[in-house]
Amino acid sequence: MNFYLPGNCIPILKQVPGFESFNEHLEVLHCDKPGTGLVDAPRAFSMKLAQVTKHKCQMIPSSVDGELVLKFDNNQLVCLMAKHVDDLKLTGPKPIVEWVLQQIQAVFGELKIEWFKFTNCGLRHIQDPNTFLISLDQEEYIKNMKPIIHGDLKGKNSEQECSEELVQLFMSLLGAVAYALMTRIDIAVFVCALQRVTHKPKIIHLKRLNAVLRWIQANPRKLVYQPLKGHTHLRCVGDAAFKKEEEAGHSLRGALFLRCFAETGSAAHGATLAFDSQCKVHVVDSICKSQRHVTRSTFSSELLNACDTIDQGMLLALSLHEFSKGVQSAEQARTLRETGGWDIKLGLYVDAMSVFAAVTATFVKIPAEKSLLSHVQYLRELLDTKVLEALIWIDTRDMIADGMTKGAVDREAIHQCMRGVWQLQHAARVWIANKKAVPRHTLPSGSERNS
Repeated sequence: MNFYLPGNCIPILKQVPGFESFNEHLEVLHCDKPGTGLVDAPRAFSMKLAQVTKHKCQMIPSSVDGELVLKFDNNQLVCLMAKHVDDLKLTGPKPIVEWVLQQIQAVFGELKIEWFKFTNCGLRHIQDPNTFLISLDQEEYIKNMKPIIHGDLKGKNSEQECSEELVQLFMSLLGAVAYALMTRIDIAVFVCALQRVTHKPKIIHLKRLNAVLRWIQANPRKLVYQPLKGHTHLRCVGDAAFKKEEEAGHSLRGALFLRCFAETGSAAHGATLAFDSQCKVHVVDSICKSQRHVTRSTFSSELLNACDTIDQGMLLALSLHEFSKGVQSAEQARTLRETGGWDIKLGLYVDAMSVFAAVTATFVKIPAEKSLLSHVQYLRELLDTKVLEALIWIDTRDMIADGMTKGAVDREAIHQCMRGVWQLQHAARVWIANKKAVPRHTLPSGSERNS
């Protein structure tokens, strides 16, 4: 690649032997490859690493995330690797992992390899070599963050806008705290609220940010992953919230995606998934964002959030499906999306009885807000075609996603999930379609009237 230097660097460059006669008006500097410090370096390194993992290690990129690569042997997954430039994380039988690392070292040189306890992308991973229980945390990262200390925090009114210096301090610390959401999902709603004011923060917002930082430093938490055996399913737990402020209203949507093991009966007698039972869980993903749509009622907020939640759930289901069935082509992924068949079943959890009743009605009716009919039909179609296995209504007191949208809610339910357990304390209602419906576009000619 070719590039030029800022004008004030030219006199320094001319001090280097061979560059004494360098003319910045007629010449540029040439680099044989993107070196360290250039913006192209990480991408170039990732491209070369991808060539090694694909051709030498026979690892195929996931169709969902190109930086997640999978290795299969006789149709069995034997190795997984997540890549972030030169920060690699692998899992699988030790001989296979060592062989993969040898192929990479043959191209890039010796690697620093750590087993069972290591830090990857700022997350500390600890695995018990006997029980295989894994914990993820950012305790060291969080402990090293410093709260904002400035004279204006004590000497000025809390409602006064921040100076330019304080704005920069606020944005820097908020970005650092936001990265902690990789493991601290219990503070997502507070970070989301503070991110709305980054363009014009007030003194009070800096104080609140300091309070959030001090709380997570005083209350360390981990994500715990216990081994799951048997068939698992994915629980997509979604909730919405609306708050009216003095000059604006804010509607949040939150969701937790939990991989669970819960069966009743034995495989010999036809085991069935128990969507309403207490079980061990793995936190796969979480969401805390503003609503993507304008909402006029609680019903619309909850319904639209349910649609957004299951959309994300289907993406995760495809990724988990590839772990057992191999990387899917675009056509295969589309077929799974339209007709179901994922290796992992999906359950959507809501606490809005109005949404549950509208979707599961024998005859779907037009809601009061008529534009929402297609959204109700969308969820019902997913259930009828078995793309979505079950719709579950749970008591608001069991809605763990409440903590993703409301700051005043107790965080204990989220903390339990982070420790690997979800306890349903109250009765739930599970709705599963009796049989799989035939997709409309596959019906023979003349069948539309009876569809």
